[in-house]
Amino acid sequence: MWPLKTFLYFGFFWVTCAMALINPIWGVVNYMVVYQTDPTVTWWGAPLSDLGIRYSFTAAACTFAGLALARKRVPIVRPGFGWWECGILLIFAIACVSIVIGYGYSSGAQRDFSKLWKVLLFTLVLGRLAASRKNFHIVLWTLVAGSLYIGHDAYTAPARSFVMGRLERIGGPDFSTTSGAAAHLAAMLPLIGAAFLTSRNFYLKVLAAVSGAFTLNAIILCRTRSAFIGLAIGALVALIAAPRAKRYRIHVLLVMGGIMAFSLTDDNFWKRMGTLTSAEALDNDLATTSRREIWATSFRIFIDHPTGIGVGNFQHVIGQYDYKHHKRSTHNSIVVCFVELGLQGGIVFLSLLVGSIVLIIRSSRTADDSDDPLGTRLLAYGLLISLVTYSVAALGTQRFYCESFWWVMVLPLALYRLVRVESQNRAAASEHVPTIEGAVEPDWDRDRKLVPELRNGF
Repeated sequence: MWPLKTFLYFGFFWVTCAMALINPIWGVVNYMVVYQTDPTVTWWGAPLSDLGIRYSFTAAACTFAGLALARKRVPIVRPGFGWWECGILLIFAIACVSIVIGYGYSSGAQRDFSKLWKVLLFTLVLGRLAASRKNFHIVLWTLVAGSLYIGHDAYTAPARSFVMGRLERIGGPDFSTTSGAAAHLAAMLPLIGAAFLTSRNFYLKVLAAVSGAFTLNAIILCRTRSAFIGLAIGALVALIAAPRAKRYRIHVLLVMGGIMAFSLTDDNFWKRMGTLTSAEALDNDLATTSRREIWATSFRIFIDHPTGIGVGNFQHVIGQYDYKHHKRSTHNSIVVCFVELGLQGGIVFLSLLVGSIVLIIRSSRTADDSDDPLGTRLLAYGLLISLVTYSVAALGTQRFYCESFWWVMVLPLALYRLVRVESQNRAAASEHVPTIEGAVEPDWDRDRKLVPELRNGF
């Protein structure tokens, strides 16, 4: 007899697969849920693993079937294929060439290349399907619910899940390491905050608040310095860039969140974070010294192979330069991109990263022309803080081949697209609405001044 959790998840999975054929956004939801939970590695998910079903593949297949069968449900985007998507295709092309001109198609290359093209493909799909306000909020709340699941998984984790006092093996496969899980959850906190601020439903606000509390607790249990630095810089940007209409409320929420986080910490947490301010501690810390050695070796590899050593070949190649770091990760998303994809790949990746920030700023500046100016500005604000937090945290852990990193990068594109379509629709509607004889034309500039919430934000 299956456990109740198994029945519920199995039913949710297949119902959502069926819904994806009617509206492909539910296929995106299903895929993201599978990615964040990975029930096949849990005790209650063992029966599902025994069935031999490839859950991520099935969810993705239903999404693409929905794209073909329910084309009317696919949001209209303008432009249909822009420069950001061209950058994704260029990254893929560079990855293909790197295998030829690099160190070949090793087992590591086969693993990471297979993962990279799937990540990039889903990124393109997400950037298209999330480009409507309703779909964007569906994706946003899927991330809120997924963070709650991971946070609860961390809260109930057994003692064997902790290695040297740090939480390991929670959630899906991309969160199996403590640094990866902490970086992901740190990036989710601003999105949870955006969901809280934009929701008008009390129960959804409670859900977001609970998700944020469990997420904070999970980050603390991971005791990861890179995530701590990412959150610190993200909080600083959050204080500075808060939209005017909600600035004081956001500042209060940030202070309350800081107090909650501090209350959840213990002496061991601050002892590890304290090494960041001690030069002697950093010099004696094994993780810090090994990272410095790995990055120094990575620079040597890059100088010798400026066009890249090929996707997934770093763990193999670094052993030829420094054997004691054989099969070690770069622990840096930017470094692994430049070393494996070469100078050309690194430039394109950084261009996409900067481009996402530019799209966020454009969305915020044109928010007044959208259907929900304040909501748009708050969403842009949450995406900005999330992207900054994730990018900083990714400097201390390898997230280049991880899906959630690319989700945070592509959501600004989806937001910009929906704002652009909404503004064009409003402009077209105003041009075709007949003016009643004798009616007074509305003074939009005057009305905006009367409503504080429509004032420009960051």
